[in-house]
Amino acid sequence: MDLPPIYLANEFEPLPEELYSVESGKPFHSCITCHQPLLQDGVNYLLEKAVRYYPEAKVQDVIFEYAMCMNCAQQLREELSQESKANIDAFFAERVNLVARREALMALPDPLRLENWISHCLITGIPRTECTEYQIYAQCDGHDLLYTYMPYMISSQAMEEIQELISAHTRQVLDDFMDQHFGLPPELRSLLQDKLVLI
Repeated sequence: MDLPPIYLANEFEPLPEELYSVESGKPFHSCITCHQPLLQDGVNYLLEKAVRYYPEAKVQDVIFEYAMCMNCAQQLREELSQESKANIDAFFAERVNLVARREALMALPDPLRLENWISHCLITGIPRTECTEYQIYAQCDGHDLLYTYMPYMISSQAMEEIQELISAHTRQVLDDFMDQHFGLPPELRSLLQDKLVLI
């Protein structure tokens, strides 16, 4: 997507606990792919969490989570088919105005509040409280969460739409990524079948 560059002044805050690793209870400390340390000023990286919510019990479970440095994220994106990247970029461009969204959120009385940015699905507008599954995406620098065009939340309904846009090659690349880093037994792999890594 061709978006205007953002030059951050004060649009960052210490990483909220909601974006900590569930496994460690602390911020992610290294890239899932190259293991580069992340918790240093000037080290940019992406965070992704896939969450399942159980409304009857009012509890949630993290299906998978990871942090990835920008170099590895770019390398993974380059492995995707040109068709898939073009389809996904066009889908986002058609469904959401990221520039206008950021301007509106920054105009709020309390703009640097994670909940404001992930309270509704970026694509469908469905409230997070009504989603049984969703994925959160964020961009970070060291110990800080950056408010760029991220963070945002995408509902499982939107993810299903995006699934329809990707090629067999891209599906295989993403499946290989999931198998390599989250290697699950076959009986659990179905949990990740409709989950996408959106780089």
